[in-house]
Amino acid sequence: MNDLSDTLQNIKMITGVENVVLVQKDGVPVASAGVWFSKEEVFAVASSASAIFGVARLIHNDFKYLLMESDTSKVFLAALPNDPDYFLTITTAPRVNLAALFIEMRRNLSHLSFLLRQQAEGRAPPLRSYSLDETQRVLRGFAVSEGDGTSYVLSRTVVSLDRSHAVALRSLLRQISDSIPRVSSVFLSLTGGVRISLDGFTDDRLAAMSFALHDASERVIRTLRNSSLATVLCETDSVRHFTYSVPNGVFSLWVEKSSQKLGLMRLLLKHFITEMRRVLASASVVRPSIPADLRELLLSGISEESILMTRREQ
Repeated sequence: MNDLSDTLQNIKMITGVENVVLVQKDGVPVASAGVWFSKEEVFAVASSASAIFGVARLIHNDFKYLLMESDTSKVFLAALPNDPDYFLTITTAPRVNLAALFIEMRRNLSHLSFLLRQQAEGRAPPLRSYSLDETQRVLRGFAVSEGDGTSYVLSRTVVSLDRSHAVALRSLLRQISDSIPRVSSVFLSLTGGVRISLDGFTDDRLAAMSFALHDASERVIRTLRNSSLATVLCETDSVRHFTYSVPNGVFSLWVEKSSQKLGLMRLLLKHFITEMRRVLASASVVRPSIPADLRELLLSGISEESILMTRREQ
């Protein structure tokens, strides 16, 4: 275990890196390096990162790393080579030296895998289960206000685009496709089921999963840093997958890894994302209303012995 901690400490020494945690795929931390106020914080970052790790694996089975960026911090997930049972989570200051971090990662990921194989001796990582009381205690730990009263609100919006909005957005998508070589997919996934893409893209599953990736990352950033997510970069051996937050939706770009330098690509995207946000900010947004009888059916308490059925009069 000392060797694992020493390896994580090598990464922690990079300027801007705050915490490094080696995590099992089920969310249980194995070792950590950094400044923590309590043991609970280590488990909080591990369990939150495990959620986004699972989504990333579902979309990109061979993903190498995922970078979530906000105004206040960056959260970095890195898969261990040839070891799907563990991954590395790194939280950093907003101005961390990413180049130095990537170099140090390449030096240490293989070594971590070697150390884990030595210590595990072929055993699968243990899975952790919780009783009902333990689950309730964990949930109470995420509460931000005093008292037992908790209310849950489901709020969804529908984006309404007129022809000028649609034409402007499709024009920006076309410019991105023309400016960046080897783009495989570029599209917008908006709330309310609106998808805007070029004619060559027809995979609805890809749009839905890209939205889910960004949404899960947003929840992780809010849990860990109480901040708003700006962008996510997921990289595999052959593909870079960018997602950017836009008003009431997510912009997604899939591009071959060898197409262009990462820094130049991010500079190009910054201009186009700014324009997309400007166009979408002027679109009308409505909140769909729920009929009173349906709302009563969905939100009222229903006993186990009876089922309430309602219908609307014509």
